[in-house]
Amino acid sequence: MNQSDTKAYAIDLTYGGILVIYTNEPSTIKTIAKEVNSILHWLGTPKGFTVYVWWRDDPRILEAHTWPTKTQVNGGWATPGKPAVHLYRKEEYIRVLIHETIHAMNWDWAMPSSPLPCWGLGKNAVLSPYLAEAWTELYAEWLYCGWYNISWEAQKAWQHQQALQILARQGNKPWAENTNIFAYYILKAALAPHISFLWMFQTGQSNEEENRVLCALVTPELDAMRQEAKTVKPKKISMCMTLLKN
Repeated sequence: MNQSDTKAYAIDLTYGGILVIYTNEPSTIKTIAKEVNSILHWLGTPKGFTVYVWWRDDPRILEAHTWPTKTQVNGGWATPGKPAVHLYRKEEYIRVLIHETIHAMNWDWAMPSSPLPCWGLGKNAVLSPYLAEAWTELYAEWLYCGWYNISWEAQKAWQHQQALQILARQGNKPWAENTNIFAYYILKAALAPHISFLWMFQTGQSNEEENRVLCALVTPELDAMRQEAKTVKPKKISMCMTLLKN
């Protein structure tokens, strides 16, 4: 984004939302506003729900043998219960819009605040404290695939491929991250094969039941991915979490 040419534009959307976009490409605003308007209407956001977009080129590319950080991963933020979301990448802006709207609408599911011992991360793992992002991202990708009529099987295959690439980079080193890499890519991929069960059962009615469910479902998936990752050679990949349509 060329700072000198960038301007802010505020658009009242026809279904009651507001788009505030910072861009040096005014010819794209009409298309962006139309898509944001449709997504907000589909998700049922309240009148006055505001979407802030910084229309920036910043591809999520991870070089071979490079460990992912927030630089390659994050694209937005929201505060639970507050009717606004903030997006700061062109790439995947609709997927991020859906993800952040889940936060803003308080649709997140409760998850453990620290990794369960059965997940095998070990005592020296350094994780961001938001494991619930695994479900939020899984939910966002499921909605995204529904919106764009993308095969869920193809999406799961992409999740699995990314998880293997990250685990191959980790090798035998302790897990360490500065954003929710484990939740966004590894735990999400382990939950994805069980999304139908989770929709019905969720994660249980007590902490003990939740832990039993998450150990029984996640641990075998993690063990299998770690074993498969031993045969995977790290390569340059996109960290985009969806099979891109925007």
